[in-house]
Amino acid sequence: MNTRLIRVGNSQGIVLPKKLLQQYHLTGEVDLQPTPEGLLITPVVKPRRQGWDERFQHALAQGQAPEGELLEGFADDFEDTEWQW
Repeated sequence: MNTRLIRVGNSQGIVLPKKLLQQYHLTGEVDLQPTPEGLLITPVVKPRRQGWDERFQHALAQGQAPEGELLEGFADDFEDTEWQW
């Protein structure tokens, strides 16, 4: 597959066809690695919940109660008005 370099500001870029983006799961951030054969483009996969424990511990150290924030927005009478038994 051939494509052309296009001007993007002071740089240049390429447009990847939608089918390739879907096939190789390329969304958002990608990693570029130069290889002897050319340029390797791979998706950046960040572990889910990365950094959550550190943020939780920091919130606890500041005296916050994060578990209370999880229920924010629910009315006190939620169970009485919303649930059908």
